[in-house]
Amino acid sequence: MTEQPVTEHQEETEAPENHELPRGALLITLTYLAILAGLWIQVYLQLLANGGVRGP
Repeated sequence: MTEQPVTEHQEETEAPENHELPRGALLITLTYLAILAGLWIQVYLQLLANGGVRGP
């Protein structure tokens, strides 16, 4: 007597579920980078207005 291997498989009638992509982490990261870039631009413009960094 031969035993047939039992294999689990999804039924072909099941449709894959569509989920929305998580966007919270992306928005937080982009907001952080935008604020950081804004602060560095402000520092750069302030250095330009004051004549740059003076050495010792």
